[in-house]
Amino acid sequence: GLSKKGFGYFKRYIQPIPLLLPINILEDFTKPLSLSFRLFGNVLADELTITVLTSLVPLVIPLPIMALGIFAGSVQALIFSTLAAAYIAEALE
Repeated sequence: GLSKKGFGYFKRYIQPIPLLLPINILEDFTKPLSLSFRLFGNVLADELTITVLTSLVPLVIPLPIMALGIFAGSVQALIFSTLAAAYIAEALE
């Protein structure tokens, strides 16, 4: 946004009123942080599920869950990249 708009990019931090400056700055940090936590939580949940199932039932049950984990990881990567692209496009507006 800064390379496209120059220093006029920082005007968005004081709109609609300058009182919202800290909230607008905080918003820039919370968006990528929330995306990271979401991705980490989903990957961790998948790994914990596979670990528990492997310790309870060795070899038969975990195989379909592992395949589902690969699919879920692909969907999470797609969501992560789509939301990141939307946030970057919003910064360029």
